[in-house]
Amino acid sequence: MMRLNRALGAASLAAATVALSACSFLSPQTTEKPYNPADGVAAEIGDVSARNLAIVAEAKGGPGALTGAVVNTGSGIARVSFAPKEGTAPSTTIPVGSRAVVEIKDVTFASVPSAPGTITDIYIITEKDGKQLVSVPIVSAEGVYKNLAPKK
Repeated sequence: MMRLNRALGAASLAAATVALSACSFLSPQTTEKPYNPADGVAAEIGDVSARNLAIVAEAKGGPGALTGAVVNTGSGIARVSFAPKEGTAPSTTIPVGSRAVVEIKDVTFASVPSAPGTITDIYIITEKDGKQLVSVPIVSAEGVYKNLAPKK
């Protein structure tokens, strides 16, 4: 009787182990899916990647400051600029050396078209590859973004 109980217990444990491990085998793992682990968005144009792009603004119609980083994976210097979709000229050009990462600073937009919590379109522009439209979130100038707000 005791041996039968042990045998049934061992068989039940083996069956449960197989059944439960099959659940994880058939389920996709979240860590295998690419995503942006930040508030901002990523974009690529040629050898240039922009990471964690977001516009910090206090209100619709007010100034906005672009935040994020630019990565150059190419062998030469890349000149990167950003412009609003509405067609205003690029505000600042950032030189990014070969195999370098540069934090975006001093790139401002005179007027953001929508309120914080929404998304707007901007162009990433490089001399080599032209321009690409990117949808970028507008974040409120609060919390971690307070010091990144455009200077008045």
